[in-house]
Amino acid sequence: MNKTKMIKSEDGMFFHNENPSPIMQAAMDSIRAQMKAEAEYRDRVRAGLEPAHGGQWGYWNISDRH
Repeated sequence: MNKTKMIKSEDGMFFHNENPSPIMQAAMDSIRAQMKAEAEYRDRVRAGLEPAHGGQWGYWNISDRH
């Protein structure tokens, strides 16, 4: 059984061993940057500074009589 001691990252987002590899550090940094960008985008959309993307925004003609 692997008894590696796991610790929390400074921001509390990840558990890792005491000396994570450079690849793992890069992956964690990438995830942090992506989450930050997504949060900033949501804030801009909520403030009305940027339109939300994805999905259809417009008129839907839903009828069973085509």
